[in-house]
Amino acid sequence: MGVLTERILGQLDAAFEGDSTHSLAANVASVRDEDWEWLPPNGARSIRAIVLHAGSAKRLYVDRAFGDGALAMDDPIVQGEGALDTPEGAAEWLREAHEGLRSALAGLDDAELEGERPTPWGGAMPLADLLHVLLRHDLYHAGEINHLRALAQDSDAWAW
Repeated sequence: MGVLTERILGQLDAAFEGDSTHSLAANVASVRDEDWEWLPPNGARSIRAIVLHAGSAKRLYVDRAFGDGALAMDDPIVQGEGALDTPEGAAEWLREAHEGLRSALAGLDDAELEGERPTPWGGAMPLADLLHVLLRHDLYHAGEINHLRALAQDSDAWAW
C-alpha cells in the first residue's frame, strides 16, 4: 500500500471509528434501543434510516469502484435485512461495510488514486476524490445521528 493510500485509509478509519464524539461507529454505539426509530417533531428520518443510508452507500460505492457493479439498492445486504433491527446489529453491519472498503484498498499503489472509478450515481471520478466523499459521508451522518440521539435523550445542550 502506498503512503498516500495508507494516509487516506487512516482518515477513513478515523471517520468511521475514531474518537468517541465524531466517528460514525461511536455515535451509533451511543444510541439506545428506544432512540433507534424515534422521530423528532416534524421529522422524517430516524437514526435507523440514517444508518441504513450510510451503510448502503458505502457498500454501493465499494461495489462500483472495486467490484463488478452488480449490487442494487434492493439487494438484501444493501438493505441490511435482519441487521438493522437493533443498534448493535446495525453497528456490526456498518463494520462489515467498512471492512469491505479497507479490503478493497489493501495493496493499492498511490498512482491508482488518480485513476477514475465508477460511482453509484453514474459517471466516474478519481479514486482519491471518491474516497474523500466516503470520509465526509461518514462524518456527516455521524453528526446527524449525534444530534437526533441528543434530541431523543433530551440532552441537546453543550456540556460546557
